[in-house]
Amino acid sequence: MARMKIFNTLEEEAFESPPVFNSAERKQFFSLPVMLKDSMVDLRTPTNKVCFLVAAGYFKARRRFFGKQFRQTDIEYAALQIGVNQADIRVEAFSKETCSRHQRVILNYFGCSPFNKAAKIITASEIAALIPVQYRPKLVLLEIIQILTRQKIEIPSYNVLTGLIVCYCHQSSPARTQCNCRGGSQQKAARLARCVAGKRARQRDERELALPPHVAEAAFPIHPADKNQS
Repeated sequence: MARMKIFNTLEEEAFESPPVFNSAERKQFFSLPVMLKDSMVDLRTPTNKVCFLVAAGYFKARRRFFGKQFRQTDIEYAALQIGVNQADIRVEAFSKETCSRHQRVILNYFGCSPFNKAAKIITASEIAALIPVQYRPKLVLLEIIQILTRQKIEIPSYNVLTGLIVCYCHQSSPARTQCNCRGGSQQKAARLARCVAGKRARQRDERELALPPHVAEAAFPIHPADKNQS
């Protein structure tokens, strides 16, 4: 069975890549509060310090992590901010274990939960509730990202989310077909559900139409509520 495409290629690439900051945003998101600066003091190597700062800035903006993906301009800016020689930074030496440890510290500071087994169950439950009334998978994906953000849960990878959505789309297909064959109150209920879903769809579409072509920033916004954190 072919893999379902929910985002187009450019949207998926943008979702899976670190944010692209302008100079003002870089200054904003890489200015860490005192508590996180204290955590960075204990880090031993220039690489760990810079990668911690950049990962924290990315999470502050997107509510997700990008592994060892770091934009060179952000590495250079972070190094300058903390007085580290760029020649001493070796991102390839940044270990998976250290990356995971940094993520736990960052999640704890922002009061967010990791996308673990419990979070996956919550997400699956939300998807199961959305699928019967909103068949467009892209709108379901956008809504799930917003739900995770509101509930302060780390946003996982595109593949994790689409895998869950595709699974529930396939499971609910027979139920939708059966519903379409019935009449009476069930059809009325379905129309009401579609009306509610339509309103949500229009809201999602309005967000997308206000964005640059081919980039679904509604799915991965820079959170305005974080702009004033210091």
